[in-house]
Amino acid sequence: MKQARYSERGPDPQASIEAVEFSLPALANGQALVQVLAAPINPSDVLTLTGVYGMLPPLPAVGGNEGVGKVIALGPDTQGPAIGQTVLLPVGCGTWSTHVQVEAKSLMPLPNDADPLQLAMMTVNPPTALLMLRDFVDLAPGEWVIQNAANSGVGTYLIQIAKARGLKTVNVVRRESAVASVLETGGDVVLVDGPGLAKRVAEATGQAEIRLAIDAVGGKSTDNLASCLCEGGVLVNYGAM
Repeated sequence: MKQARYSERGPDPQASIEAVEFSLPALANGQALVQVLAAPINPSDVLTLTGVYGMLPPLPAVGGNEGVGKVIALGPDTQGPAIGQTVLLPVGCGTWSTHVQVEAKSLMPLPNDADPLQLAMMTVNPPTALLMLRDFVDLAPGEWVIQNAANSGVGTYLIQIAKARGLKTVNVVRRESAVASVLETGGDVVLVDGPGLAKRVAEATGQAEIRLAIDAVGGKSTDNLASCLCEGGVLVNYGAM
């Protein structure tokens, strides 16, 4: 068994973490041993290693906040997903590891025939996108929402969730080469960030009132998004690229 462990934080994340061998105690009542099938590297994971993320685990720690695995053993008298079942790992259990030992009741069964690489990214980005679309402004079908970093993980999910909810999206990217992929994802309008953004957004949306903006960049890009909002609009920030 190996895990990516770190005992200090610093500006160079690669210098702070290393793969080390480890062993686990015998399973107790209610516990499950899970073989990790896939675990992504999110920006928040890297920021945790550098020490600038908003929530930091005590040291030493194992990297990784989300992932998917397969149950390979259950503790005595344990009720939970069956051995061989694909499961979603609990958030923050240190998923950059070959194996994790967790409470069986914390595991969510997933389809065994689904792609583990896709399943591994279900915990952080999709709920983030849904929460921001749902919890800050009560948007009705047909309304517009604007976001930057539209080609990011959260941005891609936001486009798809918005479409499922009957919302239209203005998607702002930082380079021309990103436009095509965002359009293919289903973005209604895709524009490159920069001067005159509000005017270009108004032209593209037919002067629609936009009541919600979602910002992952910060700085000047935040100002550009805010300029596209109607009076009383809400800007939600979830990152600072």
